[in-house]
Amino acid sequence: MKNLRSPKLMFCILAMIALVLSTMMAACTTSETVTVTETATETATGPSTQTKTESKTTTETETQVFELKFSHHLSPLGLVAQALEEWANKVEENTNGQVKITIYPSGSLAKDVDAYDSTSGGVCDITYVNNVTENSRWSLNNITNVLSLPFPCDERGAEVWMQLWEEYPSMLDEFQGVKPLVPSVGSPTSIHTTDLVRVPDDIKGLKIAVRGPKTVMLQSAGASPVSLGAGEWYMGVEKGVIDGTFAPTGVVVDRGVHEVLNYHLCFNLGQGGSVIIINSEVWDRLPPDVQQEIEALQPLGTELLAKAKQAEEDVGLDKCKAIGNEIVTISKEELKLW
Repeated sequence: MKNLRSPKLMFCILAMIALVLSTMMAACTTSETVTVTETATETATGPSTQTKTESKTTTETETQVFELKFSHHLSPLGLVAQALEEWANKVEENTNGQVKITIYPSGSLAKDVDAYDSTSGGVCDITYVNNVTENSRWSLNNITNVLSLPFPCDERGAEVWMQLWEEYPSMLDEFQGVKPLVPSVGSPTSIHTTDLVRVPDDIKGLKIAVRGPKTVMLQSAGASPVSLGAGEWYMGVEKGVIDGTFAPTGVVVDRGVHEVLNYHLCFNLGQGGSVIIINSEVWDRLPPDVQQEIEALQPLGTELLAKAKQAEEDVGLDKCKAIGNEIVTISKEELKLW
């Protein structure tokens, strides 16, 4: 024990410890130097397996790709469907490919009446939903359907709608399980029939495909409302299930139904609202910078849809005239009857 306390022995022990530590540090330094050298050498001749793995992991983290399914009920040949596709392409472009959208048109993934539930339930990630189609789901947002309160059919209508969302947040509460991305106000609806209709008395007894608040109006006029999706209108007319439909002219022509409906009573009877929505959980998984890029495209999306709807109306009327269909215009006195 006395020897252990000897200053000379203590000095030797400390010296040995210092030597060991010094050797270990030197070994670490040598190892690090070798790693750097090897990495530099491998970079010149081809990265090592470890370098490849680390590089791949980093790249995947930085450029994670989100593949989303976009379902809608429109014909892919229609102008509105093409506007939706242009918006989707712009999302891919502005997110540098981090978001890739596959479109399922014509209700191939979900019918129009199932669009909302299919999105909130995860069948699809994005959809284009109309508050006329699923009228019972909405309350406050049905303001775009009020016949006596026509919204502008261009971008201004969507701007008014969004301002209402800001002033009355409870309107956004109606979007359960989804997030609204791009709102738009629809084209004016018209009555398209197999027989001439000018005044309410002319529509009595006719079976009209209609949904939403306009159902009550037609019932009060003596018509028989039929809940039928746009994809079923053509066969519905051919089989006598319906005698007409209550919808924008562009939508009727998009479905080819103008070929079996000869008369088009075109006047503003309310528009309805449409929104591109995304599943809330899918949205929450997107990185903040990707979310910002998508939100920044709202004005463009609204503009694309507004222009497409107006163009579709103009083209629709021209096509109706081209095959000899009658575009019915009525006087102010006849309009008051409605």
